[in-house]
Amino acid sequence: MMAQEYDDLLILKADQNWEKLIISSEKYTLKDATKNDPIPYYYMAYGLYKISFVGDRPDEFKNAFKNSIGVIGKMDRKDNDKVVFNRYQDFFGEVKGTLFEMIRNDIEADDYRRSFGWVMNMYKFGRDDIGAKFLDGTCRYRNGDKATARTKWKEGKELIGALESLDGLLEIDREIIKFALYESAKCQVDARQTAEAQAIMNLGAQWFEEDEDWQKYYDEIVN
Repeated sequence: MMAQEYDDLLILKADQNWEKLIISSEKYTLKDATKNDPIPYYYMAYGLYKISFVGDRPDEFKNAFKNSIGVIGKMDRKDNDKVVFNRYQDFFGEVKGTLFEMIRNDIEADDYRRSFGWVMNMYKFGRDDIGAKFLDGTCRYRNGDKATARTKWKEGKELIGALESLDGLLEIDREIIKFALYESAKCQVDARQTAEAQAIMNLGAQWFEEDEDWQKYYDEIVN
């Protein structure tokens, strides 16, 4: 089914009728003929995300933001060539940015248990998300699971080591990676593993050396 066949969803989106957009798009995700098409999942995620900012939304949409991310995860599994993701990447970047803001606020408040729950949701955007791996490691370390933290950091190092360019990353991904590397390095500093902390920061040096925020992070850890 092609995108133009979802004119009803497009109209509901334009009308900002979020509740009806969610209900109508969900019906497509349940029909045999359209349940494997990623486009209805995009519309459903969009509606859920938008209604999450409505203060007097119905109780059934109380967890709309979290549910929006869950639907994005389902879409990702059906969007094999990333066609839908690339077409609507501004939206997905906005959702990920909102998620990252929540994670960062919790980490900066030393609430690593809460932030860990949100980090798990970041994997809905892809299991090989570099920033998620390093944030995962950070939260696990701070929560006392140091063995798994090292595993997650190892996976993150392999992923960023294989990175050939930043071109395929959203702008928010770059912000997340910078922060995630910095927080991971801080864990090493607290463990008096200075060389490891510097090694982690050096993973991002070639990509962010001209970035002002990154330079502040780097100077704090390395210089």
